[in-house]
Amino acid sequence: MPHLSSPRINAVNDRMSDIRSVKTYQPPHHATSIFQAVTTIGSLLACYAALFMGISHHIYAVLLLLPIASGLAIRTFTLQHDCGHGSLFRSAVVNHHVGRLCSLFTLTPYDHWRRHHAIHHGDWNDIDSRRRISDIYSDCTTVYEYYKMSPVERIVYRIFKNPIISIFIIPPIIFFIVYRITFDAPRSWGVHVTNLCLLLLYGGLAYHFGVATTVLLAFGVVYPAAVIGVALFLVQHKFEGVHWERSENWNAFEAALTGCSFLRLPG
Repeated sequence: MPHLSSPRINAVNDRMSDIRSVKTYQPPHHATSIFQAVTTIGSLLACYAALFMGISHHIYAVLLLLPIASGLAIRTFTLQHDCGHGSLFRSAVVNHHVGRLCSLFTLTPYDHWRRHHAIHHGDWNDIDSRRRISDIYSDCTTVYEYYKMSPVERIVYRIFKNPIISIFIIPPIIFFIVYRITFDAPRSWGVHVTNLCLLLLYGGLAYHFGVATTVLLAFGVVYPAAVIGVALFLVQHKFEGVHWERSENWNAFEAALTGCSFLRLPG
């Protein structure tokens, strides 16, 4: 029998080969996962303890410690993200428990965000599936759509896309306010439970250390983390040459490879 070949068949075979190659690295390494979770969350807890204990007497040490705590908060969010994907631990139960623990430091309701982030992965780079509330980080407007806007709409668009607004003002609004609100009934309980836990946690800290101290330190840790975290989302999905596709030609694997970037750090 002759060997059948076509560009489409070859493309499918290449894609399946790529998927099999990626799956080699998919299973989590149990010891590494535990080490990452314990050292990250434990270090963040230690930073918070040092911040609250030292703010009255060691203000310069506190100022030096705040960016370290913010970095650990970003790292904690990445762990929560991986738990939401079920990729940090092999056990779904452990992933969910660790993810909910992380949410107390990231101010991000785990179950609610996990569902919305899954929707994001289900249609990111699909140009026919934009404008969803589930994907507040990475919407886009085409040049054609921009030219169809009225002058007022263009001004509003440019204001919200200005880096000062989109990176320094919107992120804290998302983490401090938007994530306190329920947008979908199926997972609203997760938002309420997270809000209650945050109220008890930070309310207890405010009772013991004072409202001003608690607000100042929480904002000092979360605000830089929110700004940097959202900026990472933006540069990951919005860059020159990023690939978009119509729904009928969209697939998750190509969207993941051609629709996002990675950050090359020095060293």
